[in-house]
Amino acid sequence: MRFRYLKGLFAGVLLFLFVNPTQAQNMEIGLFGGGSYYLGEMNPWFHFNKTKPAYGALVRFNFNPRWAFKLSYYRGSIAGADSLTGRPVPNDYGFSSTINDISAVAEFNFLEYFTGSKKSFATPYIFAGVSYFFTDQASGIAFPFGAGFKFSLSERLALGAEWGMRKTFTDKLDGVNATEYQSGIDLDEDKTSTWDWYNFFGITFTYKINLKSKTKCNMEGW
Repeated sequence: MRFRYLKGLFAGVLLFLFVNPTQAQNMEIGLFGGGSYYLGEMNPWFHFNKTKPAYGALVRFNFNPRWAFKLSYYRGSIAGADSLTGRPVPNDYGFSSTINDISAVAEFNFLEYFTGSKKSFATPYIFAGVSYFFTDQASGIAFPFGAGFKFSLSERLALGAEWGMRKTFTDKLDGVNATEYQSGIDLDEDKTSTWDWYNFFGITFTYKINLKSKTKCNMEGW
């Protein structure tokens, strides 16, 4: 099941790149470092609670000053505890798990941006796409979306900050589903019966590689 989802994701990404191989003006490769956390039965409301270290790598294809396509692999840990739910009768349960995320997202820059530009050197952006994740508890497809900020440091180097949520379609990231977890509890008072989320936030550091001929201007006005 895991590899079927993974092959489908990579097939879609490769199709996109082969259909539009000459459209990208440049490519950026880089590293990600930051944190990861989870929302679900063990942590229904509190963002950044039980944050664990996370790291990864990314490749970004810039098509014009507004649009980019990014592939990334992030790895982190997620954890939760029954004490975070505020239940009057805790179930004395907790979990900790390593999560691996492979994402393909489209990025939209609110301002025109180009790494190396002296006039379009910074912008906030939003992103959304599709992810495949796997842990020792569950695996499957997720819907990633979030926001960030890019800043050009030099002709080829850029720094960024981003925060992204991943909406899964499973209730087993924490090892329990809502029905099991709510056993013996008044269901009318419980509001946590929802699919689990996992989230990444942190800093990116990238290096630009031009894909167009050096004898031609990559992007008019950049």
